[in-house]
Amino acid sequence: MTTTAREPIQLTVIGGFLGAGKTTLLNALLRDAGDRRLAVLVNDFGAINIDAELVQSRDGEMVSLKNGCICCGVAGDFIGELALLRDRDDPPEHVVVEASGVADPGAIVVLGDLPGYRKDAAVVVADAETVRERAAHDVTGHQILGQLRAADLLVLNKTDLVEPGRLAETHAWLREIAGPSTAIVETSFGAVPVDVVLGARPAVERVPGGGGHAVHDHGAHGDDADHDHPAFETWSWSGAAAISGAGLVEELKALPDGILRAKGLLHLREDPANRYVLQVVGRRFSIQSDRPWGDEPPASQLVVIGLPGSVDESLLDATLVRLTV
Repeated sequence: MTTTAREPIQLTVIGGFLGAGKTTLLNALLRDAGDRRLAVLVNDFGAINIDAELVQSRDGEMVSLKNGCICCGVAGDFIGELALLRDRDDPPEHVVVEASGVADPGAIVVLGDLPGYRKDAAVVVADAETVRERAAHDVTGHQILGQLRAADLLVLNKTDLVEPGRLAETHAWLREIAGPSTAIVETSFGAVPVDVVLGARPAVERVPGGGGHAVHDHGAHGDDADHDHPAFETWSWSGAAAISGAGLVEELKALPDGILRAKGLLHLREDPANRYVLQVVGRRFSIQSDRPWGDEPPASQLVVIGLPGSVDESLLDATLVRLTV
């Protein structure tokens, strides 16, 4: 079965040391998945307890979930499992791999370069209460530091167990370990919006003509929301005018640290016949050729998610005007 006519499947890896809260984060994502078609691969299946309310049925190592997801163990060949998912008649749009507590998430996420897939991010969960102590241990330290350095997005979990001064010290320590390009979000009980962990979806609105349209959603995940997610700000834009790819690259290099995620479908001035995909996690970004526009009217769609105070809507609006002139 050929996969060239299909949208590439996004691949995200959730890693982190034993007890950091990976399964808690995974369960929270599944509850918040909405209409996303997900497949979840767990390589420590015997030790994983997917919440009972999420399970539709069980068949050996395959678990069907009520929101249409599939969860299965991958004690064997990752590549074989990914190929089976890719070649299904109804393939998922996103595969999430929950790595074991001693696995290297950076070595797994590269499987997103396989045909039919697109690499999304390595998401690493760190226990705010114990990560520094364990990272200094003779036995566990090397493994934990390797996991942290492999992260595109660090989820500093269990912050409710740590007093503010110590939490600030741990955050600063993680920044030194992971480097300036890695996004860091603080939370408790794995409460992080699905769009932050699995990548924001571009806006679906198409705008005719040469102009653009921006949507600002500040505080959409704030204290007034009906869940326990930390506060985030969202900005989205869509427009039919071609964007300067070279100019966009320069703007991406200057993104503020608080920008966690951005994603987009791009109509680029340099190659107007083909659609491009933008992926941003923290300060790391990629712009990849996707496919010809064909009969579809070329247009760009962008969405940005950041921590409070990091999404400057006026600056972003002005930037898109400048890039499309």
